[in-house]
Amino acid sequence: MSTLNDCKAWGIAADVCAQAVEKARAVAARAAPKTETMFQCEVRFSECFENPAGGFTPRPSFCLNPGGEPTEVRYLEYESDRRNRKTTKEVRID
Repeated sequence: MSTLNDCKAWGIAADVCAQAVEKARAVAARAAPKTETMFQCEVRFSECFENPAGGFTPRPSFCLNPGGEPTEVRYLEYESDRRNRKTTKEVRID
């Protein structure tokens, strides 16, 4: 999941979802690549959000453990195959 609505759709409490989304975004803000503009970010990554520290960062997706903590935090990055077709690859944030 990557958004509050995704999380709530699984029947998880809204406050737990909000905390998990914020924690996953904090991890991404610290560890994922940053770009100066939203356009640069969207060219390179599937979805982006404005980083509180400045710039733009790929929006993370994550799993939720039973304690409500986000795990398996990842983002999608575009790449080209040999025929120059755009594909996505999952990049794990440790």
